[in-house]
Amino acid sequence: MYVNKLKEKIKNGEYCTGSIIQGALPALVEISGLAGFDFAFIDCEHGPMTQSDCENLIRAAESVGIVPLIRTRELNESLMLRYMDAGAMGIIVPGIRTKEEAEEAVRCVKYFPYGHRGLSATRSAQFGLGMPMKDYVEFANEQTIVACVIESAEAVDNIEEILGVDGMDFAIIGTSDLSHDLGHPGEGKHPDCVAYFEKAVKNGNKTGKPICGVVRGGETAQTYYKQGCRMAVKGAYGLFGGACKNFCKEAQEYKG
Repeated sequence: MYVNKLKEKIKNGEYCTGSIIQGALPALVEISGLAGFDFAFIDCEHGPMTQSDCENLIRAAESVGIVPLIRTRELNESLMLRYMDAGAMGIIVPGIRTKEEAEEAVRCVKYFPYGHRGLSATRSAQFGLGMPMKDYVEFANEQTIVACVIESAEAVDNIEEILGVDGMDFAIIGTSDLSHDLGHPGEGKHPDCVAYFEKAVKNGNKTGKPICGVVRGGETAQTYYKQGCRMAVKGAYGLFGGACKNFCKEAQEYKG
């Protein structure tokens, strides 16, 4: 356990970027950190990673100073505990719809008195060889992050209550699932989807907690910053694919 640089930047109102990692590829995490990303969004909802894979991805993050956050596949205390014990600095919970679910997410990640996370001398606690466990519990509660994905109309309607929960650090607007929930799957730019996105950002910002946008093809982090977001994430596969396409296009256009 160490000082969470991402949490410090959030507290200071700074802009932050994350790289979405959807494969058991530690090198991608290392490259993301070396490139300047603030956090690795390790995606265990849509990625095939095992708990052991995640532990190696976390080690890679630690080696380059990028903050490892894991998106779990569901609000599941046992599952979230395993990721936290492996050394994750926080959890991103998908599908949060209500204040009550947000409160439970915080309780799963935090130790007493803020939560009911199981306590053991695991990797996150330096196997009991670091600071005394009493001090570790207090430090972990201060440094760990809890975030949620807002990806339904119900969640957007409740975003102020969700982000108002003590211990909930930020919200990501999942525009793909939001478009699906609104009846326009894959049409993130449909007027209904745009309206709900803008509503989420406007009402979310009232809480003082940052909103994170997911950068798609043809967009940049500034696309979302200009709309009121203070965080932006981009898929590592998308970044690689875009660079590959540009490389091939330039090569094919050469006429000699």
